Amino acid sequence: MKSEHDSFAILSRALDAANADEADAVFISTDQNISRFANSNLHQNMSEVTAELTLRVIVGGAMGVAATSSLEPDDIAAAAEIARESARHSHPLQNFTGLYRGDDGAPHLPTYDERTARLSPAEKATLLREMFDRGRERAVNFAGSFTTSASSVACANTHGLRRYAPLTFADATVIALHAAGSGYATGCARAVDEVGILVLGEEATSKATLCIDRPADIDPGAFDVVLEPPALSEVFEWLSMIALTGQSFDDGSSFLVDHIGQRVTGERFTLSDDATDSKFLPFPFDLEGMPKRRVPLIERGIGLTPMVDKAYADRLGFPPNGGAWHLGAADHGTTFHTAMEGGHSTREELIRSTKLGIWVTRFNYVNGLLEPKTALMTGTTRDGTFLIRDGEVVSRLPNLRWTQSMTEAFGNIEALTRERRRVSTWYNMFGGTIAPTVKIRSWHFTGKQSGPVG
Repeated sequence: MKSEHDSFAILSRALDAANADEADAVFISTDQNISRFANSNLHQNMSEVTAELTLRVIVGGAMGVAATSSLEPDDIAAAAEIARESARHSHPLQNFTGLYRGDDGAPHLPTYDERTARLSPAEKATLLREMFDRGRERAVNFAGSFTTSASSVACANTHGLRRYAPLTFADATVIALHAAGSGYATGCARAVDEVGILVLGEEATSKATLCIDRPADIDPGAFDVVLEPPALSEVFEWLSMIALTGQSFDDGSSFLVDHIGQRVTGERFTLSDDATDSKFLPFPFDLEGMPKRRVPLIERGIGLTPMVDKAYADRLGFPPNGGAWHLGAADHGTTFHTAMEGGHSTREELIRSTKLGIWVTRFNYVNGLLEPKTALMTGTTRDGTFLIRDGEVVSRLPNLRWTQSMTEAFGNIEALTRERRRVSTWYNMFGGTIAPTVKIRSWHFTGKQSGPVG
């Protein structure tokens, strides 16, 4: 990772080379280590140092973007020329009033943890070996990954804006494999000690061994479900793409279109973009330099706004809300810190209140493009699906296929846990999802997935 001084020097060279009406630039440098394991053996350790400079120019009201991993002056100049050429061949932006001018400061947030930045592969291996040993005592093997990284993130523009933040990230995914079933657990945080790899191992093992002597099956139909945060995170990744971006609102596919200020789900559902919560994955600004704040997207069932970058805030008439995570990206604003508000229950209380239902650890193979206007999705359960009868977990179910409208589902929420858990995404290091465990009425299961019991 680069220092603040070095990062701003690189950005200044890029802006000097821009030679445009306006320009902004982002420089991100990352030192990442990934430990992958399978069959309770550490089989790959990869360390990688990367750096990328992205430059955006505005020429005649049109936008052009280019990126380079070389910081040599000639290569920066070449990237600037590519960005200008792209702008010259692009249509002017609609209603664009210019790049963000940075009139207000970004919040001070805890984004960096020294132990996470310094954690060695050998220390990770020691923790993983203890988890492997514990699993063998219960006839369980583990697969998954354990990642830590340290980054510097800086952005600047020709209006004098300068933002810089150091960033650490830790993420672990654990799949426990037993002869009769599998279990899953995941966690992420700015600080590695908050992830708790051994705790995740215990949780995954518990799911892999629960009810292994009591397999069962069900007929297709609508069942009450208890969904854990990893299941919800899969839904929210799709929801972000099909409903909560500036582009999806502009092209008319989002269910928020023509429903701003109106009810789109039940009143127990509140979803926001919140990068300022220190208990989540805090980060102080987006990559246009906009200070982050909590942005309610759906508040007690009422649709309020998509996430937008500056260009689509101007185009669509929404206030800018810090949704730019890639300069000039096709989504034109997206939620990288998806936060679902919790309730007052515990997971055990949700299960005890269920007469007949299904407890789901996570989803897999989700397709969220069936019908974006109702957020109709399909997918399967995986790594821990259980039958609940009369308030007790009584059997282990195979992986099940489901097809469900999310606007309908989030109108059928009965209760939510007080505890919320963080889940990372595959596509960014800035944020992820924080969500409770949720009980929902009448989730539609359509059959059994072929393959081994989960």
